[in-house]
Amino acid sequence: MKNLVKCLIIVTISLFIFSCSDGEDGAVGLAGQNGIDGVDGVDGDTGTANVIYSDWIPNGFSVGGGLNQKVFTLANSQEIIDLDIDLDISVVLVYARGESVLLAVGLEAVPLPYEYRSEEQLYTYSIDSGQIRVLGLVTGGNSNDFDFFEDYRYVIIPGGVAAGKSVADYKNMTYEEIVDLFNIK
Repeated sequence: MKNLVKCLIIVTISLFIFSCSDGEDGAVGLAGQNGIDGVDGVDGDTGTANVIYSDWIPNGFSVGGGLNQKVFTLANSQEIIDLDIDLDISVVLVYARGESVLLAVGLEAVPLPYEYRSEEQLYTYSIDSGQIRVLGLVTGGNSNDFDFFEDYRYVIIPGGVAAGKSVADYKNMTYEEIVDLFNIK
Protein backbone atom coordinates (compact mmCIF):
# COMPACT_ATOMS: atom_id res chain seq x y z
CA MET A 1 0.00 0.00 0.00
CA LYS A 2 2.86 2.36 0.84
CA ASN A 3 4.41 1.75 -2.57
CA LEU A 4 1.11 2.43 -4.30
CA VAL A 5 0.69 5.78 -2.52
CA LYS A 6 4.26 6.79 -3.37
CA CYS A 7 3.78 5.85 -7.00
CA LEU A 8 0.50 7.80 -7.23
CA ILE A 9 2.12 10.89 -5.73
CA ILE A 10 5.06 10.69 -8.14
CA VAL A 11 2.75 10.17 -11.14
CA THR A 12 0.51 13.09 -10.09
CA ILE A 13 3.46 15.44 -9.65
CA SER A 14 4.97 14.32 -12.98
CA LEU A 15 1.68 14.88 -14.81
CA PHE A 16 1.32 18.30 -13.24
CA ILE A 17 4.85 19.38 -14.20
CA PHE A 18 4.90 18.01 -17.75
CA SER A 19 1.34 18.89 -18.71
CA CYS A 20 1.89 22.65 -18.35
CA SER A 21 2.69 24.56 -21.51
CA ASP A 22 3.85 28.10 -21.73
CA GLY A 23 1.88 28.85 -24.89
CA GLU A 24 2.92 30.95 -27.82
CA ASP A 25 4.32 34.43 -27.54
CA GLY A 26 2.30 37.27 -28.97
CA ALA A 27 3.39 39.46 -31.85
CA VAL A 28 6.12 42.00 -31.17
CA GLY A 29 4.83 45.58 -31.28
CA LEU A 30 6.25 48.45 -33.27
CA ALA A 31 9.12 50.40 -31.76
CA GLY A 32 8.39 54.02 -30.86
CA GLN A 33 10.22 57.02 -32.26
CA ASN A 34 13.31 58.29 -30.50
CA GLY A 35 13.00 61.75 -28.98
CA ILE A 36 15.09 64.74 -29.97
CA ASP A 37 18.32 65.12 -28.02
CA GLY A 38 18.54 68.29 -25.96
CA VAL A 39 21.43 70.70 -25.89
CA ASP A 40 23.99 70.05 -23.16
CA GLY A 41 24.00 72.72 -20.49
CA VAL A 42 27.02 74.57 -19.20
CA ASP A 43 28.63 73.06 -16.12
CA GLY A 44 28.15 75.26 -13.08
CA ASP A 45 30.55 76.04 -10.29
CA THR A 46 31.07 73.42 -7.64
CA GLY A 47 28.24 73.91 -5.19
CA THR A 48 27.99 73.79 -1.45
CA ALA A 49 25.14 71.25 -1.30
CA ASN A 50 22.68 73.95 -0.19
CA VAL A 51 24.87 74.75 2.78
CA ILE A 52 24.32 78.33 3.95
CA TYR A 53 27.02 80.38 5.59
CA SER A 54 27.28 83.97 6.67
CA ASP A 55 29.99 86.48 6.01
CA TRP A 56 32.20 87.17 8.99
CA ILE A 57 30.06 89.28 11.33
CA PRO A 58 31.86 91.77 13.62
CA ASN A 59 31.70 91.23 17.37
CA GLY A 60 28.39 92.67 18.55
CA PHE A 61 28.84 92.50 22.31
CA SER A 62 28.36 95.82 24.06
CA VAL A 63 31.39 97.05 26.01
CA GLY A 64 31.24 97.55 29.77
CA GLY A 65 28.24 97.21 32.03
CA GLY A 66 27.81 95.03 35.06
CA LEU A 67 26.28 91.99 33.39
CA ASN A 68 27.94 88.59 33.68
CA GLN A 69 26.18 87.46 30.51
CA LYS A 70 25.80 89.24 27.20
CA VAL A 71 24.09 88.24 23.97
CA PHE A 72 24.14 89.42 20.39
CA THR A 73 22.24 88.11 17.39
CA LEU A 74 24.06 86.63 14.39
CA ALA A 75 20.87 85.90 12.42
CA ASN A 76 17.43 87.12 13.43
CA SER A 77 14.24 85.18 12.81
CA GLN A 78 13.36 87.16 9.66
CA GLU A 79 16.75 86.36 8.12
CA ILE A 80 16.20 82.66 8.86
CA ILE A 81 12.67 82.81 7.38
CA ASP A 82 14.09 84.46 4.25
CA LEU A 83 16.61 81.61 3.96
CA ASP A 84 13.71 79.12 4.07
CA ILE A 85 15.56 76.92 6.57
CA ASP A 86 14.18 74.85 9.42
CA LEU A 87 16.75 75.19 12.20
CA ASP A 88 15.13 72.32 14.13
CA ILE A 89 16.27 69.74 11.55
CA SER A 90 19.44 71.49 10.36
CA VAL A 91 22.98 71.35 11.67
CA VAL A 92 24.08 74.80 12.86
CA LEU A 93 27.75 75.52 13.50
CA VAL A 94 29.15 78.82 14.78
CA TYR A 95 32.79 79.86 14.50
CA ALA A 96 34.78 82.77 15.92
CA ARG A 97 38.05 84.30 14.81
CA GLY A 98 40.46 87.08 15.72
CA GLU A 99 44.12 87.95 16.07
CA SER A 100 44.03 86.81 19.70
CA VAL A 101 42.83 83.36 18.62
CA LEU A 102 45.53 83.04 16.01
CA LEU A 103 48.18 83.96 18.58
CA ALA A 104 46.69 81.87 21.42
CA VAL A 105 45.84 78.62 19.65
CA GLY A 106 47.33 78.99 16.17
CA LEU A 107 44.02 78.55 14.36
CA GLU A 108 42.24 80.90 11.97
CA ALA A 109 38.88 80.15 13.57
CA VAL A 110 37.54 78.04 16.42
CA PRO A 111 34.12 76.46 16.89
CA LEU A 112 31.82 77.62 19.65
CA PRO A 113 31.44 76.82 22.48
CA TYR A 114 34.89 78.05 23.44
CA GLU A 115 36.23 78.63 26.94
CA TYR A 116 38.72 81.48 27.31
CA ARG A 117 40.21 80.27 30.57
CA SER A 118 42.60 83.10 31.39
CA GLU A 119 39.67 85.56 31.44
CA GLU A 120 37.20 83.01 32.86
CA GLN A 121 34.83 83.54 29.94
CA LEU A 122 32.70 81.10 28.00
CA TYR A 123 31.61 81.88 24.46
CA THR A 124 28.74 79.79 23.15
CA TYR A 125 25.69 80.10 20.92
CA SER A 126 22.00 79.35 21.06
CA ILE A 127 19.25 78.68 18.58
CA ASP A 128 16.14 80.16 20.09
CA SER A 129 12.91 81.51 18.58
CA GLY A 130 14.30 81.03 15.08
CA GLN A 131 17.43 83.08 15.81
CA ILE A 132 21.11 82.27 16.03
CA ARG A 133 22.67 84.17 18.91
CA VAL A 134 26.14 84.31 20.46
CA LEU A 135 26.36 84.34 24.26
CA GLY A 136 29.25 85.49 26.40
CA LEU A 137 29.28 84.24 30.00
CA VAL A 138 31.65 85.22 32.79
CA THR A 139 32.54 82.03 34.67
CA GLY A 140 34.64 83.81 37.29
CA GLY A 141 35.09 87.37 38.46
CA ASN A 142 36.95 88.75 35.44
CA SER A 143 36.06 91.07 32.56
CA ASN A 144 32.73 90.97 30.82
CA ASP A 145 33.83 92.84 27.71
CA PHE A 146 33.86 89.64 25.60
CA ASP A 147 36.37 91.04 23.12
CA PHE A 148 38.58 87.96 22.65
CA PHE A 149 37.00 87.32 19.23
CA GLU A 150 36.69 89.93 16.51
CA ASP A 151 34.28 88.16 14.14
CA TYR A 152 31.71 85.36 14.10
CA ARG A 153 30.26 83.22 11.32
CA TYR A 154 27.48 80.65 11.18
CA VAL A 155 27.22 77.64 8.88
CA ILE A 156 23.84 75.97 8.39
CA ILE A 157 23.68 72.47 6.89
CA PRO A 158 19.98 72.00 6.08
CA GLY A 159 18.24 68.77 7.08
CA GLY A 160 18.75 66.11 4.41
CA VAL A 161 22.08 67.52 3.17
CA ALA A 162 24.19 65.65 5.70
CA ALA A 163 24.92 62.91 3.12
CA GLY A 164 26.63 60.25 5.15
CA LYS A 165 27.75 62.44 8.02
CA SER A 166 26.10 62.82 11.39
CA VAL A 167 25.76 65.96 13.49
CA ALA A 168 28.55 64.64 15.72
CA ASP A 169 30.84 64.28 12.70
CA TYR A 170 30.36 67.93 11.72
CA LYS A 171 30.75 69.17 15.29
CA ASN A 172 34.06 67.27 15.57
CA MET A 173 35.47 68.72 12.36
CA THR A 174 37.77 71.73 12.35
CA TYR A 175 36.75 74.95 10.67
CA GLU A 176 39.22 74.23 7.86
CA GLU A 177 37.68 70.78 7.27
CA ILE A 178 34.17 72.27 7.06
CA VAL A 179 35.41 74.97 4.65
CA ASP A 180 37.02 72.33 2.42
CA LEU A 181 34.07 69.92 2.58
CA PHE A 182 31.44 72.51 1.63
CA ASN A 183 33.59 74.80 -0.53
CA ILE A 184 32.98 77.77 1.75
CA LYS A 185 34.64 81.01 0.68
